[in-house]
Amino acid sequence: MVKVCILGTGKVGIHLIRECTNNPKIDLVQIYNRSTKGSALFKSLLPTTQSVYQLKKADIYIVALPDKVIPKIDLSHISGLVVHTSGTVSFKALKSKRRGVLYPPQSFSKEKKMNLEHLPFCLETEFKEDGVWLEKFASSISKTVFFIDEKQRQKLHLAAVFANNFSNRVLGIAYDLCQENNIDFNILQPLIEETFLKAQILSPYVAQTGPTLRNDYTTLEKHKSQLTSTDLEVYNILTKSIQEKHGTEL
Repeated sequence: MVKVCILGTGKVGIHLIRECTNNPKIDLVQIYNRSTKGSALFKSLLPTTQSVYQLKKADIYIVALPDKVIPKIDLSHISGLVVHTSGTVSFKALKSKRRGVLYPPQSFSKEKKMNLEHLPFCLETEFKEDGVWLEKFASSISKTVFFIDEKQRQKLHLAAVFANNFSNRVLGIAYDLCQENNIDFNILQPLIEETFLKAQILSPYVAQTGPTLRNDYTTLEKHKSQLTSTDLEVYNILTKSIQEKHGTEL
């Protein structure tokens, strides 16, 4: 059984705490949070602390804290493996003897429970032998575990921003257009589902459709006439991106 301490009760921390609490292969020995408010919810379930110098002995310490906080946490007195969950920060930012990364490329919300079994975890450790411990832990909660280096992780995080954050913003524009014109946004749900389901079996290049691909100049101009400000800029840049990727000329 892997003994684990989790530092942080934010979006990622909450999900890891829930998983570790209910996983028979993991012994969650303690939760750390910088404020009493964050750890109050778990105080009746297991030990909590607001001091890194009161951390209990564990095999792995998971730092699920904001990127800017990671270099400020001094865990140099810890003998166990310390890993953070950031997609962009180097493990070298950790002040500890044994360092690594446990990065889950996923969008987390505290309110929505998530099954981590099929969630990919991307691992990196400074020392090869620590990779064994980290893989053992990650494999106990997920069937999908990868070892990737820092450069790959940063590129993956960038890809995740496009796939999730930016696509969500584009959906936000679609939502606003529906709201402003008294249209039920649910009408688009089958289209949205098909778009993302298709991305799982086809490359986005093959799956691309729309007026830009068809060289439909008339439709594009009608669309642009209905948009203003940043939404128009987004439409134009995405149209240009499709043109450049597919070699279309309008």
